[in-house]
Amino acid sequence: MELLPVSPEDTRPAVPGNEAERLVLRAGALEATLSPTEGGRLATLRDLSGTPARDLVVPLRAWPAEPRRWPKGGAYPLIPYSNRIADGRLRHAGRVWSVRSHPDAAPHSLHGPVHLREWEVESHASTRAVLTLAAEPDGDWPWPYLARQSFALTPETLRIELSIENRGAESAPVGLGWHPYLPWSPGVQIRHDARRRWLHDKDYLATGESAPADAVEDRTCYLSNWTRLEVGYADGHCVHIAAAPTLSHLVLHRPDDDAYLCVEPVSHVANGFNLAAEGVVGTGTRLLEAGASFSAWVEIGLGRRGAWPAADREIDP
Repeated sequence: MELLPVSPEDTRPAVPGNEAERLVLRAGALEATLSPTEGGRLATLRDLSGTPARDLVVPLRAWPAEPRRWPKGGAYPLIPYSNRIADGRLRHAGRVWSVRSHPDAAPHSLHGPVHLREWEVESHASTRAVLTLAAEPDGDWPWPYLARQSFALTPETLRIELSIENRGAESAPVGLGWHPYLPWSPGVQIRHDARRRWLHDKDYLATGESAPADAVEDRTCYLSNWTRLEVGYADGHCVHIAAAPTLSHLVLHRPDDDAYLCVEPVSHVANGFNLAAEGVVGTGTRLLEAGASFSAWVEIGLGRRGAWPAADREIDP
């Protein structure tokens, strides 16, 4: 198959913002701040009912000098794909397209480009906000698209609606996801109802093989066929996450230093486009026709252990 290069021009990553530029949403004791200039990120999500306030996600810190080595905090959108594309080579429609690799995952690409760009504020109210990003073909993605995030806060839950519109003249592969960093501390328990676990190699590329999800011990695991997850803390509180059925895959990742826990609802498995091209079923990948849109939602909230319906699988690290 022919390797088709994309435009060599780089789209500049977002210029790191500051707290003064963040949008504030507040409902009851729950407060969220958004940073449009820092990749459309959720910067903080806090329960203000106690002293001190409780962080549901690790607060977003200052951006380091290298734009593609983003801070491990807050939460960011995964559009137009999540995780890795092997060797930065995407197979689609009988051709191979090049996608820029990531310095920490080379030669593979990682997590899409939208969280490295500045987003536009379409609307902002006390409990709601809508951010948009229009992208043209470049070295990060060969097809034009419009990305949108809609945030809605209640006293119990933050709901994020993610969408992508294909603005090209031909069909394009797409994916959606959301990448929050949750606090980690001794005694944390993770409960979920996922049914399937995808095996991965040393480069965190899914192999296409799968197994039951009841034996998850890795610090990085790829799950699917799930509807809900709960992270329970030693003090009795928990963070619960749910997602639309179209976000049928789930990534769990915890680094060796236990600095945070990533819980990523996503539409497809890592390297899913290439696996699907090889005939692997259940990857979650999809093609979007010209002018069509794909959307999904994620919800994250704070509660007490046992208040949210029990999940089937329990991990006791």
